[in-house]
This record gives sequence, structure tokens and C-alpha cells, in this order.
Amino acid sequence: MASPPKILTQARDLQRRKARERHDAFVAEGIRTVEALLASPLTVRALLASPAAETSPRGGALVAQAEQRGIPVERVGEREFASAADTDAPQGVLAIADVPRHRLPLPASPTARYLVLDGVQDPGNVGTIIRTAAALGVTATVALPGTADLWNAKVVRSAMGALFHHPALALPWDEMAAFAAAHGVACWAADGGGVPVDTLVGTLGAVPVALVMGNEGAGVSAEVARGVPQRVAIRMAPTVESLNVAVAAGILLHALRAPAHVPSSVGRSSPS
Repeated sequence: MASPPKILTQARDLQRRKARERHDAFVAEGIRTVEALLASPLTVRALLASPAAETSPRGGALVAQAEQRGIPVERVGEREFASAADTDAPQGVLAIADVPRHRLPLPASPTARYLVLDGVQDPGNVGTIIRTAAALGVTATVALPGTADLWNAKVVRSAMGALFHHPALALPWDEMAAFAAAHGVACWAADGGGVPVDTLVGTLGAVPVALVMGNEGAGVSAEVARGVPQRVAIRMAPTVESLNVAVAAGILLHALRAPAHVPSSVGRSSPS
């Protein structure tokens, strides 16, 4: 019987989206990200460490914690570690974990909020948006086709641990639309020419809402545009044409936040 591949080999392989989908696994890189992963309910398969990690107090503590929990640890040299890392300045520790299998949660209240990403391609933006959605009490985030892979290493880092707790899943638009129709979820698409969000919210009432954020340059896809007639916008100075998609998502989600749905931890601030 063949022995399992080395952790280094697995980590290199998981740099590719097809490998992540085939193995239902992803890589979390960096001390802070791995700390958040080990503190989460996700299953951690293995840890890869270089001397740079073990000479750091926090990195050494992570390696020790993994070993105490029976998680396989492989120690490699700095050059070998760099071949599996996604960052230009690796911190010497990465973990391989199972991709969680989420189902789209039903609206927990009449004021539930969902976030739908339609062709948002930049991984850093996707991770930042997911982190913001989690902070503002969004029920779940849905990635439509054309959106960056939710388990891309840069998405995982940018989400700052939010992916390990916040339900985020990939779905085609027809499934998201059918879910919204079945559960009375109003769908709004962000568009600079839409109705200002404060105007819409003022007339909304207690209705679950799914906010669709489109591609950074092209907006929502034709398929979504046909199914979502309601457009929502942010009031801006006339000299500014548009905002970064992650910034726009944060402003709109904040305007849409439902007090009963915002976690009790909201109100604390973090420098990041």
C-alpha cells in the first residue's frame, strides 16, 4: 500500500483550485491565520513548519499545539517551505484543513441578510468582503460562478479567520434565486444608478434581503440582472464615479444591518 504524500507535496498541490476541489482541502498560511484555524471547529489535517516559525514564540507555540493535538507536523527548510507558500515573505507555518461543507441557512429572522458575490474576481477583495459580512451579522455569503475561489490562499488570509466560522459557499444563480423565492428573500443588486440605500431601507420593513455585489468593472452578470430588477446605490459626491467593491459592500451591508442580527461583539474595534 502506497504511503500518503508528504505534507509539503500536499501543500504545493493545494495551490491549484482543481486540487482543492478534488481533495476538499485548503491551505491556511501565516501565524495569525493558523492560530485562528486551530481555534476554530474546522478539521486540521496537517501542519508544515520551517525554522523561521519554530524560532518565533508564537510559531513555536503553534507547532507544539498541533503536536499535542495529534496533528501531523512536517518540518522543512526555508527554501522548501517557500515552494509551498503563497506569500512573498512567508512566516514559516501553514496548515492544511478540510473545506467545511455548508448549506445555505434559512432566514433566522425576518431581518436576515445574505451577501451574493457575482463575478468578484480579486481574492483580496473577496476575503475582505467575507470578513466584513461576518462582522455585520450576515447570515451567509454566496459565491456565484466567476467569483474567486473562496478557499484560495489569499482569500483565506484576507478573511482573517472569518471563513472558519461564517457560512460561505459556492452556488449557481438559479439555486440562489430559487432559495430567495422560496423563503421570501428580497434581492437587491448594487449599482451606481440604483435607488440610494437609505431610501430603500426606509421603506423596507421586516424583510430578509440578499445583496448582490457584481464584478469590479462590469457589474452584475446578465443572468443576475434579468432576475434582480431592484438596484441599490450609495450616495456619493458627484466627482467620484465608483468605489472599490469591498468598500462598497461594507457601506451597503452596514446600512442594511439588522440590529437583532448583529453579533454582540460588534461595537469592539480592531486595528486589523
